[in-house]
Order: sequence, then C-alpha cells, then structure tokens
Amino acid sequence: MTKCIIRILVLSIILVPPIVKAQIKKIGVPFITNYNPKTYKAASENWDVLQDSKGMMFFANHFGIMQFDGVRWSIVTQPENKSMVRSLAIDKKDKMYVGAQGDFGYAIQLPNGQYQYTSLVKLLPESARNFGDVVHTVILNNEVIFFSYEEIFIYKNNKIKVVKSNAKLDDFFEVNKEIYVLDNAKGLLQLKNNALTAITNSDQFAGMKIRKIFETKNGLLVLTQKNGLFTFKDNQLKPFVTEADNVLKQNQISTGIQLSDGYFGIGTRQSGLIVIDGLGRLIQHINKQMGLQNDYVTNLKVDKEGNLWVTLKEGISLIQISSPLSRVLDTSNSETKIYCSQIYQDKLYIATDNGLFWMDWLSYKNGKHENANFQHVSGMSENVWNIGVFGSSLLAFEKNGIFEVSGNSAKLVAKTDGAWKGILVPNHPDLLIVGGYNGMYLLKKTNNTWVYQNKIKGFEESSRVIETDKNGDFWVAHGYKGIYKIQFNKTFDAVSKVEFYNQKNGFPSSLFLNTFKIDNQILFGTTKGVYKQDSHSKKMIPEPVFKKYLGMENHIRLLKSDNQDNIWYVSGENTGKITKNSNGSFEVEELPFRKLRYLYVPGFENIQTTASGDVFFGTQDGLIHYNTIKNKQYQTKYKAVISEVKCIFPKDSLLFSSRFDVLPNKTKEACEEISNVLSHSHNALHFSFSSLFYDEADATKYEYWLEGFEPKWSEYSLQTEKEYTNLPENEYVFHVRAKNIYDMVSEEAVFRFEVLPPWYRTIWAYILYLILYSVVIYFIVRYQKSLAERDRQQLILNQEKELLRSRAELNEQRLTLEQENMAIVHENLQTTINLKNAKVASNTVNLIHLNEILLSIKELIGQMDKKNDANVNFSLLTKINKLIDHELQGDKHWNEFEEIFNQLHDNFMQRMKTTYPELTPRDMRLCAYLRMNFNTKEIAPLLGISVRGVEDTRYRIRKKLQLPSDANITEFILNF
Repeated sequence: MTKCIIRILVLSIILVPPIVKAQIKKIGVPFITNYNPKTYKAASENWDVLQDSKGMMFFANHFGIMQFDGVRWSIVTQPENKSMVRSLAIDKKDKMYVGAQGDFGYAIQLPNGQYQYTSLVKLLPESARNFGDVVHTVILNNEVIFFSYEEIFIYKNNKIKVVKSNAKLDDFFEVNKEIYVLDNAKGLLQLKNNALTAITNSDQFAGMKIRKIFETKNGLLVLTQKNGLFTFKDNQLKPFVTEADNVLKQNQISTGIQLSDGYFGIGTRQSGLIVIDGLGRLIQHINKQMGLQNDYVTNLKVDKEGNLWVTLKEGISLIQISSPLSRVLDTSNSETKIYCSQIYQDKLYIATDNGLFWMDWLSYKNGKHENANFQHVSGMSENVWNIGVFGSSLLAFEKNGIFEVSGNSAKLVAKTDGAWKGILVPNHPDLLIVGGYNGMYLLKKTNNTWVYQNKIKGFEESSRVIETDKNGDFWVAHGYKGIYKIQFNKTFDAVSKVEFYNQKNGFPSSLFLNTFKIDNQILFGTTKGVYKQDSHSKKMIPEPVFKKYLGMENHIRLLKSDNQDNIWYVSGENTGKITKNSNGSFEVEELPFRKLRYLYVPGFENIQTTASGDVFFGTQDGLIHYNTIKNKQYQTKYKAVISEVKCIFPKDSLLFSSRFDVLPNKTKEACEEISNVLSHSHNALHFSFSSLFYDEADATKYEYWLEGFEPKWSEYSLQTEKEYTNLPENEYVFHVRAKNIYDMVSEEAVFRFEVLPPWYRTIWAYILYLILYSVVIYFIVRYQKSLAERDRQQLILNQEKELLRSRAELNEQRLTLEQENMAIVHENLQTTINLKNAKVASNTVNLIHLNEILLSIKELIGQMDKKNDANVNFSLLTKINKLIDHELQGDKHWNEFEEIFNQLHDNFMQRMKTTYPELTPRDMRLCAYLRMNFNTKEIAPLLGISVRGVEDTRYRIRKKLQLPSDANITEFILNF
C-alpha cells in the first residue's frame, strides 16, 4: 500500500505542470451548450476545431470548413474536390491550412469576407496524388505538415516534400515541437529532416493504436485506444493507472487534450469526455447522460476564454470548464422548480414542486457520481416549499402540511392548509413557529420529536417569510400588503400585539416586501433597495451600507449571511456576494453569478451555504453549485464582428459575407476591385453582427452607431441585425460593439462605405447644371438685354407715340378747330348753297312759272290766230310770239343757272360734257333738271317743249348714255 502511494506521488510530480492556473470543478457538471446539425445546418460529423486570432471558431465538417461567430453558423469554403474536411491548422496571419479527403491546401479570407481555397495537390508529382484522408495538419517551424495514412506531405516555400513509409502509417502526434508518427510495423517514429527515424525501443509501441501523446516534465504520457494510459520515460513504457481505467479501456480513447490547469481531457468513442488530474484521479465524466449530445468525441479544443469545444460524431458541444458554477441537478428539460436545498447527515435534499429528493452528497462530492443519484423521498409528491434542520431533525414544509424527514422517507407531523416555513422561538429551542397559508402554527419538541400543538390565534395572514429579532418579536412579510410585527402571549397560542407597516411608514411601496435577518438585525427588501426601522421614529429608512453597495434602484429579493460573514443577495436579476474586509470596508462580487440571471423561481429565490464553502442555488433549471476555489478571469478581451452586409435592394445584394458561394468574386484580384462605394439605388443596407464571446452568447447585448447618419450610439439590446433605408449620399462608418453577461465591452467592429448621390446630384450633373445654368444665365442676360432694348425701343416708341399722340391731339385739336371752322364755313357755304339752291329753285320755279305764262300766252296767241279775228293785230302777236319763243329758248337764264348748278354739284355739267361729248345743250339741261329730281311735267316748261318732247329727249339721252333698258336714268344721273 505504501509503495502504491509513493508511486502515485512520484507520478504526480512528473505529470503536473509547474504552473497551475485553476482547477476544473469536480462537483457538478459544467454548463454545456449543445449545437446539433439542425442548428448549424451542416453534416453531423465534425473532425477538428480551431480558433483564429480574432476569436472566430472554425470546424472541420463533412460539408467543408464551418464557421461560428457566436450567433451564426455557415460553411465558408470547401476543398476543390468537394470532399469532407478532416483537419485544420492556422498560422499567425490567420491563413488556414486544410486537410481533406484526397486533397489539402489553404484558405485565406478575401476583402469581401469570402474564403478562397487553394489546393496544393497540384504541386505533387502524379505518383504521389493517390492518398486518402489527411487526418492531421500541423504548422511547425515555417513548415506545414499534412499527414495521411499513406504519405506525409511537408509544404514549405511553395514546394512539397513527400515522406513515405513501407508500412501503413497509423497516427501522427505533435509533442513540444517534435513530430512523432506511429508506424504499425516499426512502432513510434520521429520525423526529422524530412525523414522518419525510429526512437529508442520504438518497437514497444507497435500495434498499440496510440491516439495522443503529451509531454510532461519528465516523460511522455501516452493515450492508447483500448489499453488505457502509459508513461514513457528512460525508454521504458509503463502503464499509468487512473480511476477511469475501466471506462477508458472499455469505451476506446479517440483523442485527448492537455488542459492549461494541469488536467487532461480524454475523448472516447462510446462514453463522451473524461477529465483526470495529474494523479489519475477522475475529475469529470461528461457523457450523453450528463448533457453531452453524443458519446463519440472526435476532437477537443480550449478557446481563449477557457471553454472546451468538443467535436462529436454528431454535433458540437461547448463545455464551460472554466466556470466556478456547475449543475448538480439539471432540470431544464423536466420543468422541475427547486425551492430549497439542505445538507443533512451527509445527504443533499432538494425541495421541488414535485416533492422532496435526496442524494448521497459525500459520495457525489468524492467523485463517485455513478453511485450518487437523486432519489424521491416517499410520502411527499406536492410542492415542498422549504426544508430546514431544527435541532437534530429535518423538517419539510409542504402543501399538505409539515413533515419530518428521515433518510428516504417522511412522516406527517401536522396536516394543515399548507406550510411555508418554520422558525425557532428565541430562547425556546423546543418551540417552533410555522408560517402557513392562513396564519401560523406552534410545534413543540417532545422526546426528540416535533409535535403539533395548535394554530395560533389572532393572525390569519399568509406567513411565508418570517424572521425574529433580538427582542423576540416576529416579523412577517406579506408580498402584497406589507410587514407585520407580531408579539405572542407567554404560551405562544395567541397573538398579543400586531403592528403593521407599509408605504405609509416609509417603504417606497407596499408591494413585494421581504424581511431578512443579517448580523442579528432585521432588514427589509423593497423594490427600491434595503430598508431598516429607525429606532427612534419607528419609520422605515434606507440602510446606509446596502445603499452604498447595492444602490436604491433594484428590487432586493434575497439577503442571506453565511458562516464566514459573507452576505449573499439577489438584487434585481443579479446575484452577488458582499465580503467584509479586515479594514471594515466591503467588497461586492457579482460577475461569477451572472449565469443565474432569470433562472430563479420568482418569489422563491434561495441560496444555501455550507461550512465547507459549497454554495447551492435553487433555480428553475435545477440545482447549481458554486465553489470559491475555482477562479475564472472575467475581464478578458474579445471582439465584435460584422458577419454580413447586404443591400436590401436589389434583393440579396451582398457586399460582405463569409458564407460560401454567396458572392460572385472568388479571386483575390476580383476582390481587390471591390469597392464599398454604392450607387444611390443601393442606399438601403442590412447589417448582421455578432461577438466572438461564447459564454452565454445568447445573452450578449449589442450597441451600434452609423456615423454620418446617427448622432450617437444606440441603446444595448439583444438585436444582432440592423438595417437602414433611404440613406442620403455621404461617407458612412457603421460601428458595433458588444457587452457580454460580465459587462465587458468588446473591441469595436467597423464597416466603411459610401453612398453616391443619384445621377442628378453627381459632380458631372452639377457640371452639367453649371453649364446649363451658365447657358440659362446667358440667355436670361441676353433676354434681359433684349427686354431692356425692347423696353428702350418701346420707351422711344412710346415717346414717339406720345409725341405723335400729342401731335395728333394738337392736330386733332387743330382739325377740330378746322372742322369747327369748316363746319362754320360749311354751314355758311351750306347757307350760301341753300340760299343759292333756294335762289336756283326760286328762279327755276319762277322760270317755270314764267315759261308757263309765256306758253299760255303763246297758246292764246295761237288761238287768236286760229280765230282770225280782225280786231287783233297779228303782226304784233307774231312779234310777241317770236319774243316768247326767244325767251323760251334763250340762254341768259341758263348760263346763270349752269354756273350756280356746277358750283353746287361738283362741276356736274362739265363732267357730263367731258364724259359724254355727244350730248346737246338741251340734253345737258334735261340731265341737270333730272339731277335736281324734277319730273317730266316740271321739265317740259323749262325746255319749252311738251311732255312728249321731254320723253323723247329722255329716250335719246339713254341711248347716248348707253344705259340698259332696265336702268333708271334718273338714278344714274343722281349718282354720277
């Protein structure tokens, strides 16, 4: 036995690294996040995993290289032959080297986010191109080594050296910058100077099926597939005994990892993940039963945050091995709520809404998980609200009453309408006050057994939260009414005094009040901080210490002290611990408990502490354990990333994306031509972003800011996408940063782009506008000049017109005067004419009368002649008759008449004579009389002829005037 102990101590010295950063928890199962194929939408099998310098995760998937940015999964590239990817490696410049099935090469990210794969097989001679899976890819000393079962390919300076073996190679290992190769025939070989050389006693390893080799300070630790673990030191191979040997040998080791804290993670084919320490002690066994989604582990990788990524035959799991929190019982899938927990007689009891359960805590804590499972305590299947140790007894308070628990069974102590909680009466350890649904009950301890006494009279309120002060008074908190201070009579069978406190007494609200006992002082949890009662005024006032450290804005849901004088609290959604320092100051710690946000059962927050430092949190997702020994770094740096940028219009017009085959530009040269200068028709953009922080990634919040469009950062939210529409022309920078559950803000990610103006607002358009403007101005000026000239001409014209008008007015005035003068003259002329006309008419009438008289005389003379009267002097009558004829044909009167007539009728006689020269003087006279509108009878005497003679004369004149038969001679002469 002593030799065995010495051997273990020696091995521990050999295997444990000198620097131990932290310890992996042994109690409980670490938080596990499972990603199944439906989640990442690719093949179920994953063979390798790596993380680039930014923190991005990449996986070797059957469909290609798969990327995870904390929010989105995507295949980013594939080998040229479209085969599955088996291995990955990455250099300091984030150039990924890829081993695939029958192919290998490298992938680089282009400026548009796409990954371009380049096959290196073309550098091989034809004879070396027939190989299978490249299962390992390693970067070492500026060389990239691709390992297949047939050949080893060493890539350097764009050349490939091929290393072959006579036998089939089994596996490949990198150990402290040394390369080892397992040859089925020769055993363990070492790759040096591009050649395989057998190590000393290499044949010891022949046929062992080694899956991993780790270097320790004084030797190698060898993991075999079926034979467990061995140590190799001084050329001697010896078995390394562990507490997990049976599991490891029966379930076949598939891979392994040397953890930074000195432990070893071992993946198996049939039983998940096993973690052992340097002494071979079993620390964790995480399999499908414990939350892993598949038991076949293909690879392991620890990321920058200390999380362990496990690639599986079906799916991927993230195990948070660095967290001080772990699950003792996972009820996230069973909808079981835990209201309270208690360790009693080395058993862990939990009160749930499905009854009371227990587990052998001592065995579980010592790592014997297979023998420690929660079992139901018979006798209770309803809501168990609370459990507590009172004296030497464990009591449970349930919906149907009060129970005393012993082992895995419980007996009913008192049947009530419901029991919430029990509390011992100060200075009376044999009396127990139990708060119920409708008042309180009294129990008394008799013969080491609690016995129901009676219901306490005088108080009928629900008494779920009860505390006692140093004076022996009881404080009861009612969540919807207020706080009751109660005093009992001496026999504790009735209430003697009740005082009630609510918002009127100083509380910020009467709702959601709680009462707690801290350092023998009664405190009150409110919706606005911690309060206490002022000893003088009896008013409720803020408690100064808690006001300083917890503030006055959060709902205080729980305060609880432990045996180390720490104060545990639940404030709002945050859980924390207040530790008192030696100098009297206090230190608040919240970050380790951020995972507990939103997990508590509202109103039933519970924290249970033990003397050994174990802390239990009862939640809706099970019982969570915390150990202060486990230290995790929460203030680690990480990056926010912009996953994808696309224009909304046209649809799916991507500008930046790592998703495979979503962008047309697949060459570096094409991508160099890509510009983030967008036409105005592409002014609606959609951004997708995430953070490369994987611990509770769903709870990471983001803020963003589009510089050039928004004045400031947005509020933090869980939103991982943002779109902008109708962006005006400008240069923009989209900023995004994340804040994880530990309130650490990430490094900022930016995307710069420019939206060009529409064509009508481009520089060329403005030049055109300038030209058009100049042309328009030119024509406007020209037009204005023409208008001015026209106005000047118009002015001149107007002036001329005005002058002419003035002249015209003068002329008109003169003409008016002339017309007036002419009118006067005309009037005078008219008067003269009228006088002359009157004279002519008078003379004509007189002439007619005279001629008629003369004709009458002549006719009488003629008659006298006919009668031959002897008394008549015929000679005298003849003379008289001649004289009459002479008068009738005389021109004296006619000449005078013609002169006046021509004056009155515009030289009528002269014009007629000129126009018709064949007219005789008699004809002219007849025409003159006709113009004066005389009729035939009036004309005959004037001509000294008969009426018939006048008619004949008229007829002759018509002919001379050549008038048609239907023409009126009188009208013709009047109009001539």
